[in-house]
Formats: sequence, structure tokens, C-alpha cells
Amino acid sequence: MAQVRPALRRVTAVWAACLLFIAACSQNAGARAAAIPPSPDFTAPIYSEEVPVSSGLPYVAATDAEESFTAPNGKTVQVLVKGPAGVGPNTPCPGSNCFVMRPINPGETPDTYFPEAVQAAIAANAHKLVIPQASYDFKGPTVQADSSDPSTCNEGHYSNCTQHWTIGSYPSNPIIVPDSIADLDIDLSGSVLNFTAPTTGIWILNAQRIRLENFTIDWPNLRIASLGTIVPDPKNSGHMALVIDDAYPVADQFTGGAVQIQAVDVWDSGAGSANPQGDFDLSAGNFNETYFIYDNAPQPTYVGKTSAGAQTYTCKSCNFVNSPTDSSCSMFLGCANFDLFPAGTRVLVRHYTYNGFAILVNWADDIDIENARVLTGPGIGISVGTIGGFRGFRFANSSVSRASGRLISTASDAVDIGNFRGDVMIENNEIAFQGDDGVNINSSFQAIASTAHDAIGVTGGCEPDTLDFPFPGDALAFFDPNLNYLGTATVGTVSGSICNAPMALQVAFDCAGSAACESMLAALSPADSFIDLTQQATARYIVRNNNFHENRGHGNVINAPYGLISGNTYDRNSSGGMSLNAGSEGGPGASNLIFSDNSIAWTGLDARISGAIALQAIPAQGIAPASVFQKIVVANNSISNTQGPAILTDSANYVELAGNVLSNTDLVTNDPAITLPFYGNYGSASAKDSIVIYDASQVQICATQTSGSTSGPVGIDGPSTSGVSPTSSCP
Repeated sequence: MAQVRPALRRVTAVWAACLLFIAACSQNAGARAAAIPPSPDFTAPIYSEEVPVSSGLPYVAATDAEESFTAPNGKTVQVLVKGPAGVGPNTPCPGSNCFVMRPINPGETPDTYFPEAVQAAIAANAHKLVIPQASYDFKGPTVQADSSDPSTCNEGHYSNCTQHWTIGSYPSNPIIVPDSIADLDIDLSGSVLNFTAPTTGIWILNAQRIRLENFTIDWPNLRIASLGTIVPDPKNSGHMALVIDDAYPVADQFTGGAVQIQAVDVWDSGAGSANPQGDFDLSAGNFNETYFIYDNAPQPTYVGKTSAGAQTYTCKSCNFVNSPTDSSCSMFLGCANFDLFPAGTRVLVRHYTYNGFAILVNWADDIDIENARVLTGPGIGISVGTIGGFRGFRFANSSVSRASGRLISTASDAVDIGNFRGDVMIENNEIAFQGDDGVNINSSFQAIASTAHDAIGVTGGCEPDTLDFPFPGDALAFFDPNLNYLGTATVGTVSGSICNAPMALQVAFDCAGSAACESMLAALSPADSFIDLTQQATARYIVRNNNFHENRGHGNVINAPYGLISGNTYDRNSSGGMSLNAGSEGGPGASNLIFSDNSIAWTGLDARISGAIALQAIPAQGIAPASVFQKIVVANNSISNTQGPAILTDSANYVELAGNVLSNTDLVTNDPAITLPFYGNYGSASAKDSIVIYDASQVQICATQTSGSTSGPVGIDGPSTSGVSPTSSCP
């Protein structure tokens, strides 16, 4: 690790006199300082190294964005986002390559004006379009009141609603390369785009080399969230109800009646909050929340003014088959009600969680969003590749953060990227006050429908992205039900169709005479799954110099290979700084990832178990996880004021934890929830340790500095680990 270790050498001399962790190492774990630390074998072959470290496309300095870094395995990773041909982000206008759109006419709506501007620029053979600065109020789609008809745009089926502005056109045939619109820089000159309906704002699809810059997105009249109080239910004795504050009217301006209650979380608007408008309560975390959107959970009933308050929702209509005293009660099984919260609890109520996107990108190559502000949104802020994606995405010098007087910004993730070939840059942004994780980057895996001796069957929805399914020459990595790696095989031939009966593909493989490959294929079952390493690994990504704060969730959730996450600040996020998800509830696990030179402070109560930085695999029932996180470097990070451990390393091998500065960790010292069965336990290590190492091998812990009266020792579970030994300096 040539990038990281020189910095460690510089700080070793300064820290050596005050390194406290050696004496504090967990005695139960039997950890002892060694003269020479173990060296993770970053050269060992792992499955995800089938993923290319470069797109293979040429870099043009005048128009493109390209950066590189050295991965733990020593390979140089090139991250490239192509720009529109002939124009850079600062290309002046007017000029021969530029088209300036006329001002919007009186009575003309932005719904027709913006598509006309794009078509006019294309007709003029321009590669830059300038739209005059203004505040544009989109009319948007009409949302129907009747939610019983699944074919209409209504409260129950927002996915049927049209988008406010579409850039590109839906593919008419299966495609590999976007073919509707290309090479256009759209400069909105600082304009504000006001959207109306709780559906997608901007949809970019079937497009390539598009830059969208200098604009603000808002839903100024859409009630994304409200504040309320949990009270005894006047309509259903023995249970709890919700009273919405009078300052947040419950009338739904689109469908009539009262707004839905989709999610409820504990809110802090008192002395514990760092913000006058309040934020998600760090002392409650996401263990104290409920959703009314899973498994047909019955909606609470709005009953108006009662003895409890003027705007009351009773849960008499809710599912009480499972009660809070029954451990099988789960909001994911339709058991959603207010009984989780004690009377008097102040809560934030989200009325829209996954209803639309501020910006949605599908079937596209090289989309660059620059100098943009997303003030709010009825779901995920920016989603890339949700139902089909290709490669190249950049979000830079922008923000996803609430406006003055608002409670939150987006109702769900700020930036969500998956089912994508790779090349992602997220840099120099503020991401704050939104309803879930800040940046989520994940690989997409698919189910096996059927198996034969040397082939598998694959089913799915009919869509234009042929690369969403196995393609001849693709490398498929196979996993068991717990997403433990089984082996990799190259696709030989593909027959059948997803779009015609019997709506299935038969995929045969070329094992090139390998007995191990043939044996692995013969043992596959429909309980197993696969990832297309050639098309869907979402590899080659950089998340750098961003400020993640006051988010309900993690700063980052990562499940993809070949990444650099560096120079970021994570403050007061309810679930910690970074989570590497894997196993039955995550994915195949990140690999060849560097998390360095970041600052994490004031994590929420969720981090009491998994830590401010979590490498954590959740096993399927009855199946223990294997080492799913591989070749991970966590170095030179500052971690302070955490509810639980600073770093948790579980189900991992080839890991370097080097030069991290930990202070005031493990602030929650007496918490019975640290042994929750959902997360399991860590053997002789403990969630009260500052660093927890469990079920891991070849983990190098060196040059760690700890301070603070609550900070626990380095906890290493001896029976489940091997090759783990902390030292006071790094080689």
C-alpha cells in the first residue's frame, strides 16, 4: 500500500509515546503486540478481480473527467467519465458550438418548454444548451384520487406517473449503446426547477455524454415530512396513536383526504439537537422506527380532532396480530403500528419514502451533474441504474440538503448507484438531512431460476437493457444463499427470450476444460445466485471530499469492488460513517477498497453494535458467513464520540487497519441490545471494544491511537480469527 504507508511512517514517531491501545488490548482475546505485524496478502487471487480496472475508453483532457488510484492489490484503477464532445464544464457561450434558448413565453409551461429547448439545440448541431435563468414551475402529471386502479397515476401507484422532464427517449429495441441523445451540456444558468407531483423530477435515459449543470431542484409545495407526537390512542385503548403538529397540515393537495403515513422515526428538536430545526435523534437510532409500506401493512386512519389532538391518526386499523411483546413482530411482515414508541415521543413522519426520484438515470453512459442543489424529493435524490444502467456517472460540487425551514431533504437515499458497469465519481458535495443513507453503491446479483448440468435458467422482466442479463463472454460469479462465493464461469451461449414465452434465458458456459468449473456448475441450485462481473459489479468508484451530516442512516453503504473513499467528513449520522454490507441482507461484499483520511464523529445509537466503520456480514438462517470482505484498507481516519465501536471487522480477510485515531468511543456502556440475535455476538470480543475483530484472518492492526475514558480495548476473538496481532507501528 504505497499510497497509505508513507503517511503512517510520518506519524508513527509522533504517536509512539502516547499509543494506549497495546496495554488495553482485550485479555479475553489473547491479543498481544508482535514485533512484526502480520501482512495481509493483497496479492492473493479473489473472485472480483475478474472485474476490469479500466473502462478501456480514451481520455480527452478538454472534455472528460478522469482520476486514478492504486488499489490494495497494487493495480492502478482508472475512473473515467466522458464529457460531451467539444465542450468542457467551463466552455463559454455564445459560440458556434452553443445554443441559447429563448425566454419562456407567458402562459407556456416548463413541461413543454424544456423538451423543446433540448430538441432545438440538437437541431442546431450544438453541444451546449443554455437555458435562461428563471424559476420554472412545472405543472407535472395529474395524480388521481382512486388508488384502487393499478394502471393509473395515483397515490398507490406513483410508478405509473410520468416524469416532470425527460431527457432522452425510451429505447424502442434492446440496446447495448444508448442511442437517443448524445453530447450535450445543458447549462440552466442557476435556475430553480419547482416540481409538483410526488413522482420523478428529471429522467435521463438512453443517453450518453450528457452534462447537467447550474440548477436547483425543489418540491416547494409537497409535504415530504411532518412532526408529531405519540399519544395514547383515544380510539383504541391500550395502544398508541399519532398526533401531527398543527403547523403541518395533513391535507394531500394531489389526491384529497389526508396524507399517507409511510415511515415514523424519533426526532430531536430539543437541547440534544445541533440544529434549530431539529434532526434525527442519535440516542434512538433506527432501531426505534416503523414503516407502513411493507407487506401490505394497513394504514393508520386519520380521524381528525380527538381528545388527543387536532390532527390524530389512530392505529385501530393497524395490524396488532403481533404486538410489541411478541419478538416475531416485524414491520417487514406487515406488523406496523405506533406501539413501538412511548407516549410523548416526538417523531418525524415521512409521507413519501420511495415514491419518486429527484433525478433518475437509466440505460445511459457518462452522465455528469455539476453545481446542482437538490432541496427535497419524494424518495431517493439521485438514482443511477435502478432498472438498467451502463457506465460513467459523476456528481460533483453540489448538494443534497434541506432548505431553510424544512425538516429533511430527500425522503430516502441521497445518491443510490447499482446495477451499473462502473466508473463513478462523487466529489465535493454536501449530503445532509435526508431520510436514509448518503451514498449507496452496490453490485446487483440475480437469482437462478433453474439448473441443468452445465447451464442455468434466468428469468426477469422484459426490458431494453440486454446487459441486465448474461451476455456471451461475461464472467458470472456464483454464490450460495448466504452469498458465499462458489466459483466463476464464462458465458458461452445464451438462448431463449425474457420478452416472449416462456420468458426465460438458458445460459450455457465455457469451462475451457476446467473440472473445478464443471463441478461447481453441476452443484448449483435455484437457491444460489450470481453476479455478472463484466456488466453489473458497479466497479471503479471514488467518493472524495464530501460532507455527510445529519442523515438518517449511514454516510456510505458500499458493496462493490475497486473503490477509493477519502477526505470525507461524517458527522451526526444516525447509523455511523461507513457500512460494508454483505451476506443474506447485503450482497457479495466490497473488495479492493481504500477508506482513508476521513473524519467520523457523533454516530447514532445504531452504531452501538456495528461500529462507526462496519465490515459486517449478516448470515442467512442456519448458514454461517465466510470471508466476504477482502483486500480492505482502513487507514489514517479520525473517529470520535461513537455510541459503540469505532471499527468492526467481521467475516473478512486481507484487511489493514492502520494509523487510525480513536477518541471517546463506546459511549454507550450499559446496553443490553449489544447482544441482539439479528447481529449475533463477537465471541470473546465485545461491542464495547473500540475495535472488534471477529471471524477474520490476515488483519493488520498497527499505529492505532486511542483516548477517552469510555474507549474500550482492541477486542480480538481468538477462536474465530487467525493472523491478527496489533502493533505500535506499521512496516
